[in-house]
Amino acid sequence: MQLKINTKTLAAGVAMAALSFASAASAGTVVIKDIQGVWSSQSPTGTVSTSGATSTVSWGTPTEGTMKSSYSFTSASAPFTTTLSDGQSAGPFTLGTFQHNNWPVTGTTLQTVRLTVSGVVEIDGHDINFSGFVYDFTHVETPNEGSGWWGACALGGYNGDSNNKYGCSDQVKVNTNTFNNSFTFGADTYTIDIAGFLVGGNLTSSFITKESEAVTYKCGKKNKQTCYDYTSHAFANTADIQASISMVTSAVPEPSTWAMMIVGFGAAGAMVRSSRRRGALAA
Repeated sequence: MQLKINTKTLAAGVAMAALSFASAASAGTVVIKDIQGVWSSQSPTGTVSTSGATSTVSWGTPTEGTMKSSYSFTSASAPFTTTLSDGQSAGPFTLGTFQHNNWPVTGTTLQTVRLTVSGVVEIDGHDINFSGFVYDFTHVETPNEGSGWWGACALGGYNGDSNNKYGCSDQVKVNTNTFNNSFTFGADTYTIDIAGFLVGGNLTSSFITKESEAVTYKCGKKNKQTCYDYTSHAFANTADIQASISMVTSAVPEPSTWAMMIVGFGAAGAMVRSSRRRGALAA
């Protein structure tokens, strides 16, 4: 009876140890900071410039004045802090603010462009640089005057209505199927995924941007001289770019852990066989 109890106890202990190895949980305090975003791979046209925390890609020939159409990304200045355990996610949080400066232009316009976001992830006080988080944008430029005698706009409505006050609106799309968006720290794998644009409190992968009015002038006579009254009307066309972070830890033990478990099973088997032999001799 004593032999059976010891054998069962030993087997149960080994099984519990194996289970604890396989299901070991981990947790960490994560801080995301020093975010930077840079435009690249603009096609078929576009000029990229960077000033401080803002990266801009601009294109087109202004119809009046000097304002080109452009995308800008301004990185979030405040760090994001959270605590994650196995299988948990946090967010969405703001990577930065996107703006489409939608001025009327002529000539070749932007169609696609890439935003690469990098920064530092701090896990339990350890800094990890991350880079290559790539988000592809598609720009839909529409004729400002619309089509037909009624001025129908390609994305809905009519030239001059509330959504197309100074010309037909355009559209911005972001591809949420990103790549190079994971990294490891110790045995843990983390992923950062874009959640989309935060517009009006809702997450979306695309949004409509209103056309701004370029500089215009009115002619008149004042003191026998020509009077120019320069005016312009611009829409903000901004949206926060939101992301989320997840932690996934493999439940498979490390090779060294497997080796220790195998040794343990071998030792347990040897002890059982030895006990049986002693029991047989005593009988």
